[in-house]
Amino acid sequence: MIIFALIIFILSFLVMASVILVKVATLLQRPIVRVQINSSTAHHPTLWPYFRQKLGVVGNKLWHFILEAKDLKPATTKTIHTQVERVKKAFRIRIRSSESEPHWLPEAQELTIKPNPNQSPEDLYLEAIKRDPNDKAAYEHLGRLYLQNKNYADAIQTYEYLIKLDPTKDIYLSNLGLAYYSLGYFDKAAATYEKAIGINNKIPTRWINLALCLDALDQPAKAIKAISSALQFDKLNINYLSLLADTYIKLANSVRAEEILEQILSIEPTNRTAREKLMKLKI
Repeated sequence: MIIFALIIFILSFLVMASVILVKVATLLQRPIVRVQINSSTAHHPTLWPYFRQKLGVVGNKLWHFILEAKDLKPATTKTIHTQVERVKKAFRIRIRSSESEPHWLPEAQELTIKPNPNQSPEDLYLEAIKRDPNDKAAYEHLGRLYLQNKNYADAIQTYEYLIKLDPTKDIYLSNLGLAYYSLGYFDKAAATYEKAIGINNKIPTRWINLALCLDALDQPAKAIKAISSALQFDKLNINYLSLLADTYIKLANSVRAEEILEQILSIEPTNRTAREKLMKLKI
């Protein structure tokens, strides 16, 4: 029995060993599969052109945006006409459309005499007038000198004479109106400014000066019309808007005054005077 059991054990061991050897042989016969992480950068030659193209497009768009923001356009798109129009719009310069249209501020012609170092400007102009009583350039210089020196009485005489020589010169009328206003002749000043505006109505300061004359004459309704005409040429002028608000306050029109003061604050939020006036109206 012992021998029989030993034989059975040996046979079982041999069978198990043969099975193991067969499995091992099968495993050895399979091809070895190795997983290798490819660390090479072979993909760069194919992806770099793509990214370079995208970066170029983005950079080009960004550059055009900067050019548009700075209003830099190619020279071929600009003309002398467009540049002049931009300057006129920025500074509100009015260029005469014809020779028959009067100048705003005509420059005086050169005097016919040479100045003497010992002469005062007034003596120089008076000497030029003495030599040629029709020398308008000398009268123009003299009138401006009188206005500058606040010699309004002599300025009135000078510009009244110039207006006789050339009644169509709006600058003579405007300067005469200034002299009248400075001496307190508000009715004459208003009439003179109206004549100047009748010749050239596109100068906002003349409308404002007329409004000041009308306000001094206690005619606030007419003053409002004059200020509104000035604002057509300079809509964002804080001084004009403030004068308009004050005139509405004189007329006890608090609604319109509040609207104008709010408009001032929308343009200049730090305007303390306008804010205080608005608070008083709303109390």
